[in-house]
Amino acid sequence: MIDRLQDLYQQFFGSHVFVSPIYLVSFAAIAWAVYRMRSEKIGFLRWLLPRAIWTHRSTRLDLILFTIGQLMHFFGIVTRFVATPAVAVAVAGFVPATPFEDVFSSPILLALVFWVVGDFAIYWVHRAHHSIEVIWPLHAVHHSAAVMTPFTAYRQHPLGILVSAAFHSVITGAVLGLLVGVLQPSATTASIAGANAFFVIANLTVTNFQHTHIWISFGPLLERLFISPAQHQVHHSTDPAHFNRNFGQTLAIWDWIFGTLYITKSDECVTFGLDNKADAPLMTHRLWPVLWDPMRRMFGVAKGRP
Repeated sequence: MIDRLQDLYQQFFGSHVFVSPIYLVSFAAIAWAVYRMRSEKIGFLRWLLPRAIWTHRSTRLDLILFTIGQLMHFFGIVTRFVATPAVAVAVAGFVPATPFEDVFSSPILLALVFWVVGDFAIYWVHRAHHSIEVIWPLHAVHHSAAVMTPFTAYRQHPLGILVSAAFHSVITGAVLGLLVGVLQPSATTASIAGANAFFVIANLTVTNFQHTHIWISFGPLLERLFISPAQHQVHHSTDPAHFNRNFGQTLAIWDWIFGTLYITKSDECVTFGLDNKADAPLMTHRLWPVLWDPMRRMFGVAKGRP
């Protein structure tokens, strides 16, 4: 029983989860530095945790969907839609021997390559959710957040979680299989575990700021390389000028290369949510409309913005 409870805690707040206590502590520490640097006029807790945000119906729905999603993982439902290892092994088996194995013998270098590949896959999975009309209603649930908190990252439709897992596992598995075959045929899971280090660094620094009210821009140069919290907040904007921009999770280079990059300005005024009439049920922030309406729309009854 104790082991099962520990497993449940790890699923909800382990190091693989953005809202793990260690990441939230780091988030608060960096926020304190930003607060002091900006000489804000209100108290730190009021600035960091505005009552209007944490008592909003949108935030309550974030927490409910976070709970549903983590339970889906805990009970192994999502695992059934993840085929990354199988796809990677299958693709690697078709790749002929190459002379690059010695070049990428360093686990750190190989882990860096794999992390970049993973970020590349996330870019295309995210972009697919905006460009493929039939699955946009599922992703619209995420964009329906009227206020932003770190838990908004987990504001996902249950079916959307499964679709994302399937898309991501196929794309990531295919590219990783290609890389393993070309760069390091003898690579093992243990030798590339260091890729988690890059994930942890991102979570300790900027990830939890992407879904908040705190505006942090990196400036026009760095925002071509890394996605700033401000850039992701723009991605959630109701302004048509911001639609279909900044799909990247950590690296902005994919948006830059493929023409979807938006560099933030100092005077941006961003309102979060969806203002299309078709999205009105999602903006009620009530669980049943949010679960049912995307399913209805997937059959072509109603459409929102892509």
